[in-house]
Amino acid sequence: MLTARLLPDRCCHPDRCSLFGRCRLVACFLLLVLVVVLPEALAAQVKQAGEIVRFRLRDGYLIVVQTMVNGSGPFSFLLDTGTTRTVIDPELARLLQAPVVGKASLTGILHLRLDELVRLEDVRLGGVSSSGLGAIVDKLARQKTLAPGIRGVLGEDFLSRFDILIDYKQRSLHFGGAPPTGERCRFETIGQYNGSPTTNRLLIPVELMDPSGMTVQLQLDTGAKTPELFPAGHNAHQFQPWASQPWSGSVATTSAADGVTILSNITIRVGKTMIPGLDVVQSRRTVAFDSVGLLPASIFHRIYISHSGGFVVLNPAE
Repeated sequence: MLTARLLPDRCCHPDRCSLFGRCRLVACFLLLVLVVVLPEALAAQVKQAGEIVRFRLRDGYLIVVQTMVNGSGPFSFLLDTGTTRTVIDPELARLLQAPVVGKASLTGILHLRLDELVRLEDVRLGGVSSSGLGAIVDKLARQKTLAPGIRGVLGEDFLSRFDILIDYKQRSLHFGGAPPTGERCRFETIGQYNGSPTTNRLLIPVELMDPSGMTVQLQLDTGAKTPELFPAGHNAHQFQPWASQPWSGSVATTSAADGVTILSNITIRVGKTMIPGLDVVQSRRTVAFDSVGLLPASIFHRIYISHSGGFVVLNPAE
């Protein structure tokens, strides 16, 4: 993770860790950004309504939505709570003639490059919209292999302006409305990496029931397929004792070049909600991230995310 600041003519965003090349079980694509003051040109205006938006589910976990941008479309976008900033591909940026407002320095595992930051006048899902949204221009090569035909990714810079119920069974997003009944589990919207704050996060405490019942902070992520724990030492402020402790669940190791350990039949708990029988990926490769791992939203049938209240309700009654 590199230190970054946004400026009207130059701005830096470290790229989300890309795990595709080393583990096909996990789809992780995040733009992790520091707390910054956005230029006035990027100040977004928001319209929220009691709106239901249908989505297509790819591979059982990836949410694909039809999105109108600057009055054009609809275009297929991934909806990803783990991505901090909205992204569009270069062809869409040219089609929209989106004005460039800066540069974005994106740092991946194996590369560092500069990409454009553009302004989107209007981004709309049904009756839900946001105007004046900044978006990074990127080829999205890895994401397009998982969800062919997408033209962008809607990140938390867009989603954080709304309260959303994600219904995986009905394949629908419910914007606005009263919160459902159920236990409210708090999350943090600001993380930390190497002493610097990160924004647009959904960091939630998760208890690992095996072996020691420790609680760790994971990123709630609609872009992740499998729960994942990052290797010890990837972030100095995090404590990761599981790296050296025996797990009573069965263990298997993939044959991938970099190798990952699969911890099978693991139970986790979020608040009072227990999720048994999970396969958990234990990564071996160091990544730049502000949490100790990923918690896929798709392991819940329904999940209500209250950005205004800072809590989630897991599997609320229909």
